Amino acid sequence: MTRASPNKLTAARSTGQGWDLDRARGLITDLLRPTLLGIYNRFAVYEVFGIPKGGAPLNVLTVAVSEDSADTEEDEKPRVLTPNRIRIDGFPNWTFGVARTYRPIKSFDDALAAFERGQGWMPSGKLLEVGFLEVVSPMFVPPDGTIEVPINRLLKNNFWNGSHVIRLCDPSKASLLPFLDDRRRLQSLSEAISEYTPMSLAGMVDYLGDVLIQIPVTGMAAKVTAPKSGGPINVTVEWHPSVPPRTLIATARMYSDAALTGAGVSGTFTHSTTLTVDSHVDPVEAAIWDEETGVLLAATAPTSTVSQIVVHPRLGENEPRVFTTRKADGTSAAARVSLTHVLEPIIVGSSRSSSADQWRRRRTDLDESRRLAEARDFVQYRPKAGDNSERERALADINFLINKHGEGGIDLWDPYLSADDLLQTLFWSATIGAPLRAITDGKEPPKCGCEARKRPDGQVTPPESFADRQRKTLARDSGNLYGLRLEYRARTGPKGWSFHDRFLIFPNLPEGPAAWSLGTSVNSLGKAHHILQRVSNAALIAGAFEDLWAELDEPIHLVWRSW
Repeated sequence: MTRASPNKLTAARSTGQGWDLDRARGLITDLLRPTLLGIYNRFAVYEVFGIPKGGAPLNVLTVAVSEDSADTEEDEKPRVLTPNRIRIDGFPNWTFGVARTYRPIKSFDDALAAFERGQGWMPSGKLLEVGFLEVVSPMFVPPDGTIEVPINRLLKNNFWNGSHVIRLCDPSKASLLPFLDDRRRLQSLSEAISEYTPMSLAGMVDYLGDVLIQIPVTGMAAKVTAPKSGGPINVTVEWHPSVPPRTLIATARMYSDAALTGAGVSGTFTHSTTLTVDSHVDPVEAAIWDEETGVLLAATAPTSTVSQIVVHPRLGENEPRVFTTRKADGTSAAARVSLTHVLEPIIVGSSRSSSADQWRRRRTDLDESRRLAEARDFVQYRPKAGDNSERERALADINFLINKHGEGGIDLWDPYLSADDLLQTLFWSATIGAPLRAITDGKEPPKCGCEARKRPDGQVTPPESFADRQRKTLARDSGNLYGLRLEYRARTGPKGWSFHDRFLIFPNLPEGPAAWSLGTSVNSLGKAHHILQRVSNAALIAGAFEDLWAELDEPIHLVWRSW
């Protein structure tokens, strides 16, 4: 690996919450005390790294896991697990990979101490460039329950009792911002490394550039169970042969609609106890504590017991449906569909849902409908003949979204997008200098009046080109252009691809891209029934727009820009 430049290396700093690297090292030392959580003699350090061409390797994510290994010989040299370096679109001339290093506990602590002194990040013994890491308040991460615990996608084998985790967070992620610009890039990296390490980076963009120090509880195996019919919770503990049993305390609690519906605390125990909470009502969270030290030894994410199973049987039909259809080239083809009978569901057990639960769900649905309408996440337009109010409302809703979400930039995608459409939408962005981009397919709306015309002398006047008409409109009506940074492109010639998409996209929001499906072209907003709705796969839509924008990069594609 190439050495990183010293001016980009720094010790972890405090978040203002009382935690810095010195205090974190002290906690790690305490948690690694023999038999407190388990018995450990090394750290396995997994580093997902990226290397720009001619640059230093930098940290994409590091997970260091404490282990107990019978191996007497430590592997002090990093082993690259990816046989071939990985390349990701959006990172030209970069390569990525995964390395694993085994370090004795003292060597790992020495690396933390060296980092604290400003000597660089070297948990594997090789210098790795990191950002200005901040120490976040430590956490205990339980295994997944009925509800998934997202960070478990990154931790190693956190299936049993749970793990203490110390996180060093890179707040700027400056070198890794292209992953935020197009989330498909992180998905590609996640898929590429999944063959060599169980990490799932996709969807975990907030952990990029971070370091996770994981200390799993291995000195005992806790089991929390409840009868199928509900009732008290049973807690049992089996101790590791090398860990003497000691006195524990267990707790449990349940929530419904943010209200505490049950809680219990056990007496002291070493191997088993019972918690008197009614586990059949709501999901249960349980925890087991060391009585003497107060250290958390096990926890569960909210978990429900199964009270009812519904099976939806299907029965295949011998007789198929046959008909004739057309293939993409227009030729006819015989088609055959195997058919299925849908049978009545088979229900085993009984539902615990009460009338109160049903009314709460109804209240939640009503609240959600109101929220969706207020946020313009789902709006229907039902215009009446001769009434333009729905047209005005639809444009007002688009401009509401533009000014609520568009400070970081806006993309508008519509095959019929014209200059008049831009004057009614993106021109209303109130943020000075916000990057505004628009793509049209150059299609003419029906009855546009732009066809060739015959002159009195019998000669045919060729129609003015779509792009020229838009330029003429903008030259006449665009005003002083103050604070406007708008670029308008059209798909022309062989580059790019035809599209039918109609989206309003906000690609640069802090929490990631957001996008709305318009349901119709801008020129038809509010003129016929359509639905404006927020879409769930906004990052993929923003990436698809970016792909087409990059394709339309020649002068012929430029219709107009404001500067």
